[in-house]
Amino acid sequence: MNNYISSIGNAYMSNSSDLTAIENIKSGAKSEKEQLKKVATEFESIFVAKMLTEMDKTVDKEGSLFQESKYLDNLKSFMYNDIAREISSNPHTSIGVAKQLYTQLEKTVKG
Repeated sequence: MNNYISSIGNAYMSNSSDLTAIENIKSGAKSEKEQLKKVATEFESIFVAKMLTEMDKTVDKEGSLFQESKYLDNLKSFMYNDIAREISSNPHTSIGVAKQLYTQLEKTVKG
């Protein structure tokens, strides 16, 4: 059973890597400015996911309902990545990093 769960986790991680997301952005965008906007949003989501992961490390887990395990850590990682993508893609919840990056870098790209 553990090998099966581990193989599912490894398959999911290889399919959802950040590099794959960046390659999808490059192939799906029509202009360089559109690519820049998507990459800035992806950068913000990576930043937010890292922030959530670091915040989770500060939580006292002694006497917790769930015991810590590598499977729970993988699940948390997936959850934080999804939450971060939702936060960064919505203009009402975005922390503004993507907008600032785009504003600063849009002068350097063509059309």
